[in-house]
Amino acid sequence: MTQNATPVDETMDFDREIAELEQAIATLKQRQAEIELAEREQVVLERQRNELKHKGSKHPDVKQELAQIQSRLEQLDLILESRLLNLWEPFWQAVRFGGLGIAIGWFISTWGK
Repeated sequence: MTQNATPVDETMDFDREIAELEQAIATLKQRQAEIELAEREQVVLERQRNELKHKGSKHPDVKQELAQIQSRLEQLDLILESRLLNLWEPFWQAVRFGGLGIAIGWFISTWGK
């Protein structure tokens, strides 16, 4: 905070930061729920696919249902992969900017000598 900031400004900034943090937590909880739902659905679909394969894939209805299950499993894989990448994003941002800070600091300390 700046030296000229009033207590009201600091309170408003603090309240805003708390609201942003609450929003980030809510978003994270929503992502976690989506991932858990997708994982449960994936297990159920894989079980159904295995049961259909054991029944025999000679019937057109079974082939069609297997194709639908496989398509949905591929969609779920994409959902789970994208969620995983989103969860790692803050980590990679920290690595990127932390590394950049170290490089700049090293350059400044070397250049200053």
